[in-house]
Amino acid sequence: MRKGVLVVGAAMVAAWATPAMSGGAYCEPEWRPENPDLGCASQIPIAPGNDSRVNLFLLMQDRVGNSGIGLDYPDLEWRSFYGRNFLRWQNLHNAWYPIEEVEYSGDDEWVYPGSGRCQTSITGQAAFSMALDANGRIEGEADSLLRSLRERITAICKDDGPGGFGPVGDGGFFTNIGANGVPDAGTAFMGYLEGSASFYNGGWDRAVEYYAKVRNADRDPWVSETALYMIARTRLNEAIESADDKWGWFDLEKADAAIAKRAEEGFRAYLAAYPQGRYAASASGLIRKALWLQQDYGRLGAIYGDMLESAEPTDEELAALIDEVDDKLLIRESAGQLDHVYLLAVDDLMRMRNDYYADGDEKLTKAELDGQAAVFADHPELYGFLKANFAFYVEQDYRAARDLLPDDARQESYSPLAFSRQYLRGLALHALGDRNEEGFWLELIEGASGIWQRPAIELALARLWEEQGRLDKVFAKGSPIDDSRIRSILLGSSAGPDLLKAQARASDRPVSERSLALFTVLLKQLQRGEYRGFLADYPLAKDFPARDEDQGMWNVIDAEIAPVDIFADGKWSSGYPCGSIDATAQRLLRNPKDIDGRLCLGDFYRLNGLDDFQIIYRYRGEGEPPELGDSNSYGGTVIPRHDFYTSIMADRSASRDQRAYALYRAVRCYAPANMNSCGGEGVEEPQRAAWFRQLKRDYAETRWAKELEYYW
Repeated sequence: MRKGVLVVGAAMVAAWATPAMSGGAYCEPEWRPENPDLGCASQIPIAPGNDSRVNLFLLMQDRVGNSGIGLDYPDLEWRSFYGRNFLRWQNLHNAWYPIEEVEYSGDDEWVYPGSGRCQTSITGQAAFSMALDANGRIEGEADSLLRSLRERITAICKDDGPGGFGPVGDGGFFTNIGANGVPDAGTAFMGYLEGSASFYNGGWDRAVEYYAKVRNADRDPWVSETALYMIARTRLNEAIESADDKWGWFDLEKADAAIAKRAEEGFRAYLAAYPQGRYAASASGLIRKALWLQQDYGRLGAIYGDMLESAEPTDEELAALIDEVDDKLLIRESAGQLDHVYLLAVDDLMRMRNDYYADGDEKLTKAELDGQAAVFADHPELYGFLKANFAFYVEQDYRAARDLLPDDARQESYSPLAFSRQYLRGLALHALGDRNEEGFWLELIEGASGIWQRPAIELALARLWEEQGRLDKVFAKGSPIDDSRIRSILLGSSAGPDLLKAQARASDRPVSERSLALFTVLLKQLQRGEYRGFLADYPLAKDFPARDEDQGMWNVIDAEIAPVDIFADGKWSSGYPCGSIDATAQRLLRNPKDIDGRLCLGDFYRLNGLDDFQIIYRYRGEGEPPELGDSNSYGGTVIPRHDFYTSIMADRSASRDQRAYALYRAVRCYAPANMNSCGGEGVEEPQRAAWFRQLKRDYAETRWAKELEYYW
């Protein structure tokens, strides 16, 4: 239902919340405002395509009118291609609650949330030691023995790691605890250790047996309380283990619900005895886990609803709670009917998606949504928003969506829900081709002061102007569209020569934008044979500093300086004699069929990584709607270097060395993978073999024939 990566919060509430990982290590968002289905990233307007955690978090922030005004955008690391329009759950988390990454070292590096029974081994050892100190009646060798035995239990986990446990020893730390009566303090601690040794070694029944023997150890309150808690925790771990399949993978469907029920009862017994106990918070959280193992989503949902009602939206623990709610309830296919307003709203939005409900079995119906009126009785704006989303994304009734969302685009600021309502109205206006769309966005943008809000409107407005063929409005002085990535996408993909030339010379714009505009226009002029224009703009390349040597040609659109240095100081030749690229352009300006000019231009493409180079790489499935930057107002036809070689082979004015080099390069276009890397249509292998034989037969004395040993 959704993709996400776990961000561990500070609270114990999410220690067992481990959301499913997203598919694919690299995936770019689709640059369009509509958000119908779960993709690589979410957007700030609440929508069906968002990660369900993002939607739930934004609804919780809406409760206190918090849209993140004044927050800093988080570091996207290598995901710079998200710009300020797209985000993942952890980006939202880091924006609201900036934290430093936790680095584990030493004894803690093998302990991590969700690691099963071993996750409390070290803290348990510390608690045991403090309990001995507090007892005060155990001294000398007995005290030393108990402490050393507890260290040995920690080693069970540390030596073998979570999931595998070595033997305890000869069957126990001692042989008799006494079946009857209340043990004395020393024996109580020893009995607790016996139970714990079995617990960490996976001996569930034996652990419960010994914990039960010491839970009434009145001579030490810590042992008594902890043993009662550990009885329940032992049954919980037993229930977890019951869900392992034959390969060791966790399968919730295999979990023993009866054992999980006993764990739940044990935790409730602990809370009844110790409502303010040292493990009360943990026991409450583990009751939820026991309900999850029972797949009792009705009671689990009620608990989560109560927790959301009492949660403080400004507290970082909210993010940990949302992680848990999402993983343990919202993504479960059999979660059933939810009756908490926010949980139901998020579930409704997920069920409006197309991708995960293609068979229609679980897709939300209009009758079902209409039947939820009572749940949303106190939240009419949220309910109207859900109905508008259904009209827009499910029914494609854009007029109905618009009418469900009255125009309110002249506010000073917007809460998350208020912004999402107006944003969806704008999308409906666009779908209807409403002539008032531009004015609506221009009014709405004035109040878009929350984090990620303004770039969202800039994307919608830039899309409109691109479709209208009015990119000049995007780049005009005082334009409301100032987002660097939106502008870069349009410069790198859609802008025509006049606009590119103007932006390359726009001294009030940052160097990243000016250098990208110049790089784009210089490259496109070469590719299309516009050598006069290239030579007119070429001197500007020397005005920009060189890039770092390791920058390469990757992610040009987000570079601080685009690779204009390849024109001023690039690679010209690797064997065939060629001058600088401006000298090559001069030759081709005088004669576009100049043979050396074309061979050297081909080498310039090859040596600088420009074969089939695209400033923005996109992979679109059949029938997918266009994205920002998909129009092309530049025009002209790109001439690939593969065509240079095939035309020179047939050119009678070419010298023997020129023909030989054209044959040599044409064959090498297919090295090493039998695929054409030089652009153009390409030829089949028999033709490449014929070129190879022709080079070896007719031009055997040339260095190119001597160097080429294979064809591909």
